[in-house]
Amino acid sequence: MFWHSFHSEKSFVSKNKLIFFIFIVGAIGLIISALYTEISRNTSLLKHSISGVILSKPEISNTIFKTDNAHILLFDPETLELVASKTVNPFLPPLTFSIGQNDSKKTLSGSYRLLVLTDKNRNINLPAFGEVIGSLSQPFYLGTEGIKYYLEKPFQKLPSEILSSKDLFSKLSITGIVNVSPLFLDKVEITDRLVIMLFDKDLGRPVAINILPNFKPPQKFIIGQSNAMNGQVLKGEYSVRILTDKNNQPFHSASGEIIGRSKKLIPLGTDDLEFELDQEYIR
Repeated sequence: MFWHSFHSEKSFVSKNKLIFFIFIVGAIGLIISALYTEISRNTSLLKHSISGVILSKPEISNTIFKTDNAHILLFDPETLELVASKTVNPFLPPLTFSIGQNDSKKTLSGSYRLLVLTDKNRNINLPAFGEVIGSLSQPFYLGTEGIKYYLEKPFQKLPSEILSSKDLFSKLSITGIVNVSPLFLDKVEITDRLVIMLFDKDLGRPVAINILPNFKPPQKFIIGQSNAMNGQVLKGEYSVRILTDKNNQPFHSASGEIIGRSKKLIPLGTDDLEFELDQEYIR
């Protein structure tokens, strides 16, 4: 009986060792699979992107602040069409970057020219004091790594090769004047923020947002590529929503806030939109 008990106990221990061994082998297999998947994904990203580090010349470094946006742009080397865009915030060089297929709605192949500039006022069309820019690079093939890109001078205008900022970015923005219905004028206070959003008709969510610190109607506004979320490239038509914000929470309404919604989709490039806030904002 003692021998039988000892044998059973030994068998139980052996089974536990076997289960533990299988568990360890399975865990190692999962880790190896996950690492392989991640390596494959990173390899694919590198093959379809251009990467490196953004640096700044010493003479302009003191004008760059962490709160600045950095716009990383790729242009077709022949047509100089903007094909990919990424916005980085916070930004403080030196900073590693990667831009490519994941940042474009087009299928990319071949080589592209790189341009980087900073933005303090969330409006690429309007250079501001302290903004800086680099040179439009030579063409780099997708898959190029280890680029050293220098921000080297104050931003006053875009390189002449890609026309002017107005010619380029007016096609990627919507501008106009926002006013308030007489029924709701008493709701507006000078301390209200103005929140301008573009909604994608297919995704059903905002793809660009621009927040102005004060609202005094009638007021000019602009929204477009420089305000795109997650660095995505804007293209086509969008629903425009503009609202006042009293509680610093654009997606949570407060008493007295008002909103307007475009009755139709508005194409990028529109420069004379007349917009009215005509409803209470309830969410």
